[in-house]
Amino acid sequence: MILEKTVELVKKIYKYHKIVPPKITKVVIGLGYTGVEATAYSYEPFLGLAYTLPRVIKKTDCNKINFAGSLTDRSLLEVLQWSYEPPSLKKIIGIATLNAVSQHIFQIAKDNDWGNPYIRIKENLIDFLKIEKNTKITFIGFVKPMIHKIRRITQNILIIEDNPSISTSFNNCIIKNDIKQLDKKELSTDILFCTGTALINDTFEEILELFKRNVRCISIIGPSASMIPDILFDYGVDIVGGLKIIESEATMKVIQEGGGTRLFKKFGIKYNLIPE
Repeated sequence: MILEKTVELVKKIYKYHKIVPPKITKVVIGLGYTGVEATAYSYEPFLGLAYTLPRVIKKTDCNKINFAGSLTDRSLLEVLQWSYEPPSLKKIIGIATLNAVSQHIFQIAKDNDWGNPYIRIKENLIDFLKIEKNTKITFIGFVKPMIHKIRRITQNILIIEDNPSISTSFNNCIIKNDIKQLDKKELSTDILFCTGTALINDTFEEILELFKRNVRCISIIGPSASMIPDILFDYGVDIVGGLKIIESEATMKVIQEGGGTRLFKKFGIKYNLIPE
């Protein structure tokens, strides 16, 4: 329900403030990420991203999507509602669109001084969380750069990731392939980092249910989580970290050539939000 409620909130914001919603002007489905560009009156295009699930694009039929060529003709509301779908290219496009319109709303709120229901963390997220040697960290999703940084502080790291290749380079971390493999003790942690991919594969609400009573801080991070965070906060998330793309065209070029976060992050600004 998180995605459904977030889309409903977006609709209410546009209606209440009498804002003309943006139009979808470009869609790129890349091997690593999918990008949706939304263009609004008097603004540069806003770009929303969502991870392209490998299992979705591994379908054996030659037509991965049956409406290619007409995506920019679809209404914004229709495409936003695709985020309710089961894991699929439609869902991925829907979430990327939600992230694009969220950046539009952030910008309008700033320009019109609506007041801020959440606070941007000014310091580095690791410093803000005051991670120490004995802090217990759980990652759902492989956030390699952050794991490398945190390993310099604490070795109490559990990684849940279904990619078997990570075990060779992170052999001093506990690695599980699925949250169902966790025992009761492993469900208790200080800080949970979860990538936005959990919203795409429909596991995030299950993750919250499992961890929310046994964790000090829940963070959802990454380009796929770059949406207005109100509903996420309502569901118990403490920190929402996203990516605001500054150079849309350059980012789209990276995506359409098969690149991922490592290559396009220089075209954006990371941010982390907490409730006011």
